[in-house]
Amino acid sequence: MRKRPDAGMVEFTAMLPIVLTTLMLIWETFLLGMSATYAGHAANEGARVAAVGGGQKAIEEEAVRRISGAWAKEENIKVEYPTDKRDPDYGYVRVTIKPPLLFPGVLLPMSVSARSRVVYEGPE
Repeated sequence: MRKRPDAGMVEFTAMLPIVLTTLMLIWETFLLGMSATYAGHAANEGARVAAVGGGQKAIEEEAVRRISGAWAKEENIKVEYPTDKRDPDYGYVRVTIKPPLLFPGVLLPMSVSARSRVVYEGPE
């Protein structure tokens, strides 16, 4: 049986959508991982500021300052530090980020969140 000279091109053309889809899924997984990393770092920094008596504005500023790149737009970041003792997140700083969808400027319709416990160091 003789091989056709264009057989490799047909196989490549058939596999191209699968390869591109796999690459896009890998890239999006990376972006989600970076979102989780940034959210975790921001929550830790916000908790650190809260531990030494920083106010809500100082906590938000420090948390947002730790986020960079496509994630750094303030409208995509939510920092929560509840002061109501009945709130289940009382004593924690929670940072929520909307991750990008493949490219900066296009956001996923979901969010990635991290929270960090505040260990108070000042007088109560």
